[in-house]
Amino acid sequence: MSDESLMESAQLQVVQPGSRASFRRRIIDTMRSVVGAPGAFVCFGTQDVRAYADSTRVVDGQPSPIRAADGVRLTAAFGFDAKSVAATQRRAYLADELYPESERMRLPYFAEHAVGDQMTQALLLFLHEGGVLFGIAGLERRASDPPFTNEEAQKLERLAPFCVAGARAQLAYDELTREAAALRALGKIKGTLFIVDRDRQAVVWAIDRERGVDWEQDVLPIEKEIIQATEQSIGARAKNEALPTPPRLPDGTVMGVARIDGDPVFGGARCAVLRVEPTEKANNPVLEGLSRREREIARLLVAGYSGVNVAAISGLSENTVRTYVRRLYLKVGVSNRADLVRKLVSPDPKSSGPVSQIAPPPDSSLVAGDDTLD
Repeated sequence: MSDESLMESAQLQVVQPGSRASFRRRIIDTMRSVVGAPGAFVCFGTQDVRAYADSTRVVDGQPSPIRAADGVRLTAAFGFDAKSVAATQRRAYLADELYPESERMRLPYFAEHAVGDQMTQALLLFLHEGGVLFGIAGLERRASDPPFTNEEAQKLERLAPFCVAGARAQLAYDELTREAAALRALGKIKGTLFIVDRDRQAVVWAIDRERGVDWEQDVLPIEKEIIQATEQSIGARAKNEALPTPPRLPDGTVMGVARIDGDPVFGGARCAVLRVEPTEKANNPVLEGLSRREREIARLLVAGYSGVNVAAISGLSENTVRTYVRRLYLKVGVSNRADLVRKLVSPDPKSSGPVSQIAPPPDSSLVAGDDTLD
């Protein structure tokens, strides 16, 4: 088969739909079909903090996992600035063009893999378009192999637009299939959805149709709380009982949970989907007339925080918080936190659901007596 035929075949192969893992493998296969190399890898995703771990690597035709990937950013692993790379038109580079070999071998990816596998040569392909970086792929050769050439870099450059098109299509496909899986489990797509891998104890996907999700701002800071809330909610549902206090998520209240076990969309893992809605809604008539500080304290109380924590988070003294709480209860027309939860989560008295059965939280002096942090 001629070089041109090989290129056309590779370009068509990389845009075929399929699972995320199969897409990564297709990227590797297409790169190796146009430029021979014993080693290849691809790290895929638009989130810098997650893309390095979402990867596939092949050495001598055998899968070889990316080592020490947890918690490592893609940009740090390969030593580049995402904005600078995505601002250029070029995508394929000989590794020596980017950094001296001595510097490259100190970077996390090459320090973990190149020395042990003797892969001292690399040809890198940055998957970017329109200022968005979709990941990085690469080919590797040993010192005893012929060096990569500019001509081979040009071949990957020709392949790059199809890889990027495939990446865009794969991301869209992933979102649709994951959202469909959540819909099958919950029957409703509203608020923010979090998919939790219960075995890995990690949040693996999140979506919010109205405002979008920034992984670093909306997920990472509260990942442990999301996982804890998921396990608490599943445990309570299994026992057919209400939680004694709302699961503690700073930005909302858990409104639903469902198990998703064995779904191929999530690699057959033991997962669960958690649905969270903001406690403070713009159209909630209960919140009308409250000051910004009163709204903040109401949100923290409904999220289940103790009086001490409300004071610490809001930067106020406990006495000041007591004053705000008394004023808040007076304006809303309630006398304790349990009633506040019911009124804010289900302002319509005809509405019903598990959240309306929440009992006073047991984590502070609010359990008994005047529920004003006394």
